[in-house]
Amino acid sequence: MAPNNKPPPVCVPDLGPHPRPQEEEAKAEREEKVGVSPTTGILLCIANMLYWNLMLSSDVPPDPRQDSWILMKSQTPTLIMSLAYVLGSTWLGPKLMENRKPFSGLRPFMVAYNAFQVVFCSWLVFELGMGGWFGFYSFRCQACDFSDDPRATRMLHACYWYYFSKLIDFLDTVFFVLRKKYNQISPLHVSHHALMPACAWNGVRFQPGGHITLLCILNSFIHVVMYSYYLLAAMGPRVRPFLWWKKYLTTMQMIQFVIIFVHSFQMLFIDCPGVPKSASRLVMGHSLLLLLLFANFYIKAYRGKRSKEAKEKPYAMCSEGNSLIPKAANGNTAKLSADVLVSSEVEGLRSRIVATRM
Repeated sequence: MAPNNKPPPVCVPDLGPHPRPQEEEAKAEREEKVGVSPTTGILLCIANMLYWNLMLSSDVPPDPRQDSWILMKSQTPTLIMSLAYVLGSTWLGPKLMENRKPFSGLRPFMVAYNAFQVVFCSWLVFELGMGGWFGFYSFRCQACDFSDDPRATRMLHACYWYYFSKLIDFLDTVFFVLRKKYNQISPLHVSHHALMPACAWNGVRFQPGGHITLLCILNSFIHVVMYSYYLLAAMGPRVRPFLWWKKYLTTMQMIQFVIIFVHSFQMLFIDCPGVPKSASRLVMGHSLLLLLLFANFYIKAYRGKRSKEAKEKPYAMCSEGNSLIPKAANGNTAKLSADVLVSSEVEGLRSRIVATRM
């Protein structure tokens, strides 16, 4: 038999997948769908209000110091705003944008908004700390001070402005709707933004200080970090290399809810006069719900992506004669049809390899 003088395949790195227009259109269509239904958001808001009213307002009286303050007399305006937020973000907003292009020129407004949030949340951390958590409060048992002591009233005002910060957070979703980033309007996003105003309102109305306000200062600190990330992201592609720490921001958010849960959980086993157990159970329920939602997001966004990439075995593009073939990780080769090689980079690479053979 004549010796086999056929040269071995020459392999070069694969230049990656080349999605077809149909795949890109399908991806765009998926991104234009809101991830939560209006009915789910509405039921969640109503259940949240009833939960607070049945458990907390029946257990402790309202704080008389803010009877005349804006939005504090009744929870109804807060509920209406939360319901309007749910309808606007999941139904009305996308409906109005259905036949419109995403708004352009929003970057200056987004930069200004996120910069304001960084400053505002930093101020909240300082006020909540000076009102008690910077060395005055006990992490084990801390009752709310309803007196007119300067430190107690400072904490009261800080909690009130924390409540307003939860209403300002609605603008996060407004920007998503205007830019048609509907894939960002997830169950986690809507649940978090729709439920927090009611939680903050009840905290200000019934316990504007003491044990449960640890949630306020931790959440405000996390928002300083979060809006710093959003601020950098809004500045455009030139700062994209500095946004590698998004995964760690999500981890910080989960750690926050673990701390809040454990801090409230201890109230079920110790006697702490002045701290209603109903308030601790409510904070536990909310922190556990948000922890599970954030954990689900983390798994899908990071762990799930890593597992998917690990399952996809790499290929190398190899030349054999005058054609290119993919070489799998196990060393086997298979002919690659010409219609798949649509990339100009791959075609140019094939031409150079063939030229070296001639």
